[in-house]
Amino acid sequence: MENKEDLYQKAQLRLTDYLEARRMRKTPERYEVLKTVCQMRDIFTIDQLADQMQEGASFCVSRSTLFNTLEIFAAAKLVIKHNLIRASLYECNIEPQPRACLVCEHCGMVRRLDKIEVTEYLSGIKARQFSVLQPVLYLHGTCRKCAMIMIRANSKKKKKS
Repeated sequence: MENKEDLYQKAQLRLTDYLEARRMRKTPERYEVLKTVCQMRDIFTIDQLADQMQEGASFCVSRSTLFNTLEIFAAAKLVIKHNLIRASLYECNIEPQPRACLVCEHCGMVRRLDKIEVTEYLSGIKARQFSVLQPVLYLHGTCRKCAMIMIRANSKKKKKS
């Protein structure tokens, strides 16, 4: 795995190529957001990105700029945009690889499932008359924390009955 600086350099070149090909402006804000995204190695929300930007960035970036910039990054295949029921979540995609995500239906928590077997399975998926570019699998269910809350709530109901 490459270090964060090498990852950022690779991402910076891809973003520059993408922006130049579409005659879009190469603003310092876009590159600052890209640098922060490259440092975030997990799935993140727009709020988490904004917090991270406030901590480490040399200047402030508005939420609308973050939304617009992440849309550009998604189009450039620099991030994956996970469109889920409650919100959109993002993940750095500089080094594309198959992904499996666990999604809690109750609290909305999303976590990557890092199982070698699942990754190998997803990377081997082929479909007739369809080219799979980025395999992503979502497994919906209930996280341990929410399951414990539901068990406690059910046991309280039974005691009252």
